[in-house]
Amino acid sequence: MGRLHTFSQADFEHFGQLYDIEFRFPAIQGDTGSDDRIVARGEIAEYSLASGFRFTFSSLQVLQAYESVSSGHAPLLVLVVLDGTVELTLGSVEHVLSPGNAVSMQLHPDYPLRAHQPEQEHLQIVALAFDPRGATLGHVSSSLQDLTILPRVPLRQWSVPHPFEELLRTHARLTMTVAQKSLVLEGLALQLAGLGLAGDEHESPNAPVVPVQQRQRLELVRQHLEFTPDHDHTLKDLAQMAAMSPSGLRAKFRAMYGVPVFDYLRKCRLRLAKHYLEQGFSVEQSANRVGYTHATNFSTAFRREFGFSPRQRAANHKK
Repeated sequence: MGRLHTFSQADFEHFGQLYDIEFRFPAIQGDTGSDDRIVARGEIAEYSLASGFRFTFSSLQVLQAYESVSSGHAPLLVLVVLDGTVELTLGSVEHVLSPGNAVSMQLHPDYPLRAHQPEQEHLQIVALAFDPRGATLGHVSSSLQDLTILPRVPLRQWSVPHPFEELLRTHARLTMTVAQKSLVLEGLALQLAGLGLAGDEHESPNAPVVPVQQRQRLELVRQHLEFTPDHDHTLKDLAQMAAMSPSGLRAKFRAMYGVPVFDYLRKCRLRLAKHYLEQGFSVEQSANRVGYTHATNFSTAFRREFGFSPRQRAANHKK
């Protein structure tokens, strides 16, 4: 990786301008001369690959806690924490990542990714972004192109297999030519992208061929439901977003994803509620946070979806 550096607030701001990220340092915000204040030291290395993947490896001592708001676009973004702690919020979904944890997501300007990095002795992160527009091979394989349209939860947390975690930790210490490193990183990128996809991510098995523009608008609606399940959604508003009639959206969404649009919304809400229960929120708090006004209705829907009650889930997670 790159040589050891000290980083100022101005350095972070420059990096943010390149990738549509706003950095905030609450403890020194507004201080005279804060732009030159050293906020971190360590190393950061970036690699843009011919396939459209971009790796960022960072290993830092965080001297000032900071927040970042990412407003860029990436059909697939994978973050792996090798050391330290990071708190993430995307839409209504929140996660705290510790060593060995990773998240996969689609990054969209309408739903900024918010991250909080507390002051800590060592924060080591690997970030992998994929965008076929950055490919220089002249052709992106269909399997990679599918990464831009596969349905996925807005922010999926998963555990990195230990052997692969060690590969990410040690690759920088290997002595390689530029050509060798590019090939190794392409292989790591493909493996990381594959690991980052949920095993059940697919369209309806009987999904018809949908024109690309309609497919993109349906995906916009699906993502909107995933990112904001706690909001009040109407068929009329969703149809306007998709530039379709209400009946057209209802039919095409079901054909595309194999489930009616409001059944999909219910699944998003219950999945988010399950996450809140695992974070220690009460049944009533979890129900309210995802848009249910009556805990009884929430409990019935939750049991029907998962096969056990929300109280059972909360109790099991406390053990």
